[in-house]
Amino acid sequence: MTTPRAVIAAYFAVLFVLHQDFWWKADATLVLGVLPVSLAYHAVWTLFVAFGWWLVGRYCWPSYLDEADRATDTPPAPPAARPPR
Repeated sequence: MTTPRAVIAAYFAVLFVLHQDFWWKADATLVLGVLPVSLAYHAVWTLFVAFGWWLVGRYCWPSYLDEADRATDTPPAPPAARPPR
């Protein structure tokens, strides 16, 4: 049985390989008429990386760190009343 950490690590390994986009090197195609295809590819790739980091935070972040942080939090003090002018 695979763990979420192993699946996420494999996901990032695939993203690492896909980051080396040598296949777009000589392509002068424009996406939407202005964006070079390699730059558009990296923009989409960046969204996949952001999703991967969301997965890390959701499934790999140690919950005890959040619990310890909540235990030491104190509620914010109410703002001081301003005297009328």
